[in-house]
Amino acid sequence: MNLVQFSAFKGHPESLLKVLPFILYSSYRKALIMKKIFILLSIFIKFTFGVAAQTIKMLPIDSYLGIYSSKKSSLKITISKNDTTLIAQATGQSAFPLEAGAKDQFMYYKAGIELLFDTSNGEMTVNQGGDISLFNKDNFTPVSGIAQQPIVYQPEDMQADLNKFKNALIKTHPGLYTNQSPEKFEEVVDKLILETSKPMQAADFYKVVLKMIASIHDDHTSVKAFNHLGDIIANQKWLPFQVYVTGERIFIVNNLSNLQIPEGSEILAIDGHLSNEILSETLKYFSSDGISESPTLHKLGVSYFTLFGKLYPQIFGGRSSYNISYRDYKSKQILTAQVEPVSGQNYIELKAKRYPSSIPATDAFNFEVNRQGNYAILKINQFFKDSFNEPENIFPDYYKKCFQEISANKIKNLIIDLRDNSGGKGANAAYLLQYFIDKPVIPAKEVTTLGNDEYFLKTTGVKLRLDEDYGLAKQMDGTFKVTKTDALRELNKFDPIEEYHFNGKLVVLINGGMVSAAGTAAGLFKEYTNAIMVGSETSGYAGISNGVQIISILGGHTETAITIPLLHTEHAINPNIKKRGAIPDYQVSNSVEDILGNRDAVLEFVFKNLLHIKP
Repeated sequence: MNLVQFSAFKGHPESLLKVLPFILYSSYRKALIMKKIFILLSIFIKFTFGVAAQTIKMLPIDSYLGIYSSKKSSLKITISKNDTTLIAQATGQSAFPLEAGAKDQFMYYKAGIELLFDTSNGEMTVNQGGDISLFNKDNFTPVSGIAQQPIVYQPEDMQADLNKFKNALIKTHPGLYTNQSPEKFEEVVDKLILETSKPMQAADFYKVVLKMIASIHDDHTSVKAFNHLGDIIANQKWLPFQVYVTGERIFIVNNLSNLQIPEGSEILAIDGHLSNEILSETLKYFSSDGISESPTLHKLGVSYFTLFGKLYPQIFGGRSSYNISYRDYKSKQILTAQVEPVSGQNYIELKAKRYPSSIPATDAFNFEVNRQGNYAILKINQFFKDSFNEPENIFPDYYKKCFQEISANKIKNLIIDLRDNSGGKGANAAYLLQYFIDKPVIPAKEVTTLGNDEYFLKTTGVKLRLDEDYGLAKQMDGTFKVTKTDALRELNKFDPIEEYHFNGKLVVLINGGMVSAAGTAAGLFKEYTNAIMVGSETSGYAGISNGVQIISILGGHTETAITIPLLHTEHAINPNIKKRGAIPDYQVSNSVEDILGNRDAVLEFVFKNLLHIKP
């Protein structure tokens, strides 16, 4: 990718008169209020005017000069100067001037490029619309005689970045207040500011940011670490268990350790932390769309997430071994064992070797017809086949073949299995809906964002093409509405398909592993068809979503970043059910015994109690 050619997103400063009352409204004590004001003022100046060199103590400009290389590409970037202005030039590309932002931060606003320097280590971080790369200065000689120390952040640095993230969320996130009030969000941030009043190791600050983002309860808003902290998080070893969470209890379904712990054994405690405490603490750092807890806990054990083994060390701290108390599945005795963690790569390899049938399907969809039983099953694992930019006809053509076969064989019972669907394009759910509706449906009422390209550029320094791609039109409330319906086809009218219209019994299987567009699909079927929903609540919202366009905001003082969705979709779903996951008509889930025996209790329930047939 050309260094100055990429898309991104954000911008629009508020007046200082608006910022100060908002700060003073906070519940801080007077001393902390004043400290916070000074921090926010510097951030405000940076966001509003782009350049704050005259108010920020910068290192001598010569300390940034040099040629920087990346281990991940052959690209080199030369940093030179013209009088008092830094100049950047990548291999084979035109040079461009840099404007000073915060300390050690420089921007090229026209292309939305952000450079962060760490002169003590000869490093430069390049942020290209969320694509973060680390460059090292050629021929750099580090200070000798100083041993490598753990990364420790100072309070003023952590608090500056927390406030930067907070301001970015307020200015750009369209769903920030879906599940909390502005006052509640301020309270959350205030508590996190207090948590960072003493120096803290980088991995612990990463957890602080996780808590900030978890409080939003939005599955498209996330935290990531980059550079050295990114390496620390990526190289952290995992607890070697794939688990199943039910009823605030944790069961081992895949044992990837070197110990003879039977599958089905229940984890009672880890290093003295009881299982319900572990789950309760995890929910402080990890959330889904909405405030329902059961879908989030379900996701801890979904195969394509592999979350529990990865999250436990992040939240409770990595160790060379863990003391596990468990109830043995076979003997029913309560036993203890020392369990060694494994690398993420080793975890994945062991799972593929020991439990090949548990590896998630890679096909987007599959279909089968049982003529004898007079039923068909359409399994959809995701609402895109290979990429979001694939031809629009892939899913409609596949659906047509399925319903041609259903019609030809006079099938009267159809099961659509959406369980553990990882999302995708909402339009691909709407195309399926056409075979069941009796009148036209426009799935999405509107798609909005808080600003246009100019706004996001001024607010965050990220350059976007929202105006051109989505035809943004300003509304009375100051937000911007998407008018190009070809860009987001769920804004279009979907007519019934009469030729292969299905009039039989329709059952849709759902669970907490369904995210994003999968939750929307379940909501649409609930709203517009006579489908019987069986399973458990979805993780993704039934009637709203935030996503499509995502930006990354890098901390200026720490190696943490957050991702923020920019587009908010309101689907044509009853407002009383749209802000949580889709709810089943029949609450049915697999037991541990079902999972170990490779039985599908949910599907068996459907055959026995709803379709009254033997598969």
